[in-house]
Amino acid sequence: MSRFPVPAAGNAPSATGALALVVAVLGFVVAGCGNGGGHTAATPTVSTSGSSPACKLDRVQRRAVARARADIRRLRRIQAPMRKFSQHGAPHQEEVTGKFELDLGSTHLPLNVYSHLLHRAKTAVSLCGDCGQSLEAAEPFLGHRGAAHAQEGRCG
Repeated sequence: MSRFPVPAAGNAPSATGALALVVAVLGFVVAGCGNGGGHTAATPTVSTSGSSPACKLDRVQRRAVARARADIRRLRRIQAPMRKFSQHGAPHQEEVTGKFELDLGSTHLPLNVYSHLLHRAKTAVSLCGDCGQSLEAAEPFLGHRGAAHAQEGRCG
């Protein structure tokens, strides 16, 4: 006698099997619904939801994004010759990381643009322990960015 019951050949499928089939089908249907898994980059236009109109960054916000991107390029050039992790990083890497944080915090950016730039900077300083920790501290959590970004402006 087997420990696992085997249904007879003429019986209908069990309720457990039918339930498993329904759950599998629903899982495939839900997995197919979405935006294709694409991530938007830090672009001048930001769409917040399907019902609200697209939001364009103003001149001050675009300038802050351009400065932050230039800082990220500088951080990549500084880290390029490094091969091993260092707590303090390469010379001037911490200074440029601080400049990036100042440039990023100089204006109120939409959350998705802010987070994307912060993620790119963390990737650029992956071999510097202090730099990564300072960027982790600036990372938004649950949609909050601290007192500096508490006011709700355009596209916020």
